[in-house]
Amino acid sequence: MFGIQLDPALDMSITAQLCRQIRQKIEKSEFGEGLRLPPTRKLAAEFGIARNVVIDAYEQLIAEGYLIGQSGSGTYVAGGIRAGLPSADEDVGHEVERRTDEPVPPSPGDLIDFEIGTPDLRQFPRQLWAKYLKEAAEAMPNGSFDYGDIRGEESLRREISAYLHRTRGMRCHPVQIMIVSGSSEGFALIAQTLRERFDGVYLEDPTIEFTQHIFRGAGYRISPVAVDNAGMKLFELPAWEPGHLMLLTPSHQFPGGGILPIQRRQQAVRLAEEAGSYLIEDDYDGDFRLKGVPIPPLQTLNPDRVIYVGTFSKTLAPGLRLGFLVLPRHLVRPVADLREAQNLRTPSWSQAALARFMQDGRLDRHIHKMKNTYRQRRQLLIGALKRHFGDRALIQGDEAGMHLQVEMTMVPAGVDWSKAQAYGVRVYGVEDYCLIKGNYTRHILLGYGNLPEENIEAGIARLREFIVVNACRNC
Repeated sequence: MFGIQLDPALDMSITAQLCRQIRQKIEKSEFGEGLRLPPTRKLAAEFGIARNVVIDAYEQLIAEGYLIGQSGSGTYVAGGIRAGLPSADEDVGHEVERRTDEPVPPSPGDLIDFEIGTPDLRQFPRQLWAKYLKEAAEAMPNGSFDYGDIRGEESLRREISAYLHRTRGMRCHPVQIMIVSGSSEGFALIAQTLRERFDGVYLEDPTIEFTQHIFRGAGYRISPVAVDNAGMKLFELPAWEPGHLMLLTPSHQFPGGGILPIQRRQQAVRLAEEAGSYLIEDDYDGDFRLKGVPIPPLQTLNPDRVIYVGTFSKTLAPGLRLGFLVLPRHLVRPVADLREAQNLRTPSWSQAALARFMQDGRLDRHIHKMKNTYRQRRQLLIGALKRHFGDRALIQGDEAGMHLQVEMTMVPAGVDWSKAQAYGVRVYGVEDYCLIKGNYTRHILLGYGNLPEENIEAGIARLREFIVVNACRNC
């Protein structure tokens, strides 16, 4: 039907295959704007698959901006998608695959804390990790205990390359991958390497706090761009200022949780191309999309203009201090030279252990397990918010990651959320992540990654007590 072919033998879920093929046909104009897709029952019967698989695929593509669902009418192809660009799923990296020999240088008390960005550390696979560390130490050649390749252990770079292809549809050769000590070091390397050519950076507002400090510290001008429920409002940029980079969290905007739709993704790539600049893509928690499949990265639209930043801090543990960059080929040498000059290296032992961990499928299994855990906690948290606040707590963002952004409509502007600690609960005001203050004073972030499930209900009850006593107008 419609030229779509599904193959159960592929190392890719049927949902992902269906998403991928519909994306490609839209991006190649085979499916034009306004085309009505078959009803989910009909498509499921045609392929002999469960209807829920088709529903999940349609919902995924609606979230990404490719489709529009009209209640009672059907599902249609969205407008505003540029044709003729490389597909997000297309093999844009075949050039990389052929050039394999290119030379590149080497609590206090019972405080309930809804902390942000920390995974469940109790479920870190300690015994398995110890096993892989031991095996790595025994099997590593003597040379791996020397300073080694500045880009990191080749075995880990190969595994990351395969993983990104399998889970994100990215095609990048290991030569483009650089292992770093967490994404913060990656951002610092990018900022320093490009500083001779660039002196400004567009940041989402609000955004991840430490990125603004890194770029400010490197001498960049910060240009805030507001966000809405679909991510950065690129349409509000009158023009790309000379000398600017752009940093985005397109797969799960932090902290709002929106997905940047394909129309805005294509616009961002086009703007960077026209300016001869770069997009820095922070995929900080892309593995934990709790509904559907991971969003195809910006990098797949133009690998020469997008620097992809990934981390294992969310998938495993921040204490491992392992992250990675996927660099355009022409930036590999400059970044490597800077890193060599600063003698910045990530311990080879943990890299070798992680490579074996990934090769044996342990990372995939751990992510699958944790997705189920976080999905359950998210549901418990939403249920608690509804019980205690009803429709006065507006939950925002896509079903992904390890936190919620919530607008508490009953509180006055300017409430000091830090005072909730006196009631035994710590929440995080979105204002703390804003470049321009005053627009998010009623918004809070509630993390559930490292929060025991039994504390969720009690934590929200304490939050309600704080709001009723100190900040509630309409309780």
